Amino acid sequence: MGRILEIDGLVFTDKHLVPIWEKVRAGTRLSDEEGLYMYSSPDFAAVGQMANWAKTRNTANYVFYVINRQINPTNICTFSCKFCDFSKKRGDPEAYEMSIEEILASIDKEVREIHIVGGHHPDWPFEYYVEMVQSVHNNFPSAHIKAFTASEIDFFDRRWKVSPQEALSRLKSAGLDSMPGGGAEIFSSRIQKQLFPGKAGASRWLDIHRIAHKMEIRSNCTMLYGHIETYEERIPSRPSPPGESRGSEASTAPHTAFTSPSPPTTSPGCRS
Repeated sequence: MGRILEIDGLVFTDKHLVPIWEKVRAGTRLSDEEGLYMYSSPDFAAVGQMANWAKTRNTANYVFYVINRQINPTNICTFSCKFCDFSKKRGDPEAYEMSIEEILASIDKEVREIHIVGGHHPDWPFEYYVEMVQSVHNNFPSAHIKAFTASEIDFFDRRWKVSPQEALSRLKSAGLDSMPGGGAEIFSSRIQKQLFPGKAGASRWLDIHRIAHKMEIRSNCTMLYGHIETYEERIPSRPSPPGESRGSEASTAPHTAFTSPSPPTTSPGCRS
């Protein structure tokens, strides 16, 4: 353990974190190299203290939550992502499909956000998804509808020739408020080829989120980590300041949240 340094109430045993702390305190964007160093620093407590300081600066001592209902209308999926134990093929005894009536019956009146993501169903027409959103909106008009990852929006284009612009426009008219951040999983072409070949990659994910932002549809940004990725491959997936994703130009509406789940075992790998 190195010499203990106390700076502005934070305690450091790794002196190499001090220049990073100075940038955090000044509100200056960190470099990729600095982000990479924090992953390997032995002073994990100081990294946590800096993160807590940054959070407190933005929202004081408040924390926020929403009463959410996540709905996965089907687990039948064209893809077979290697980290996903949710996906099933048609004919599998564990495969299921929810009707719109079943979806509506699963939502309580107290719910304030309805999160809809699921398998990339090979046969459900795009119109079914529009009807799904419209029905949820009509029955729960005060609830925020967050639905369909960029991977699903891309699939509507590839399977049904409904472009992202048209799909998002029709879904928004039906009641869509925002998009979840999953689908690209992690911005690495190497990992895409190994774990989820065929799904939308980083570039396509970014394009679809840009389109959504221009339409004033907000979205989340998600990084799936803890599988075969390296620290270097995590860095391009980090979020940028509001209105941007790392490596993308500014958009007209920001990503509202960055989430970083570890690989699921019995839930949709494309969700978040």
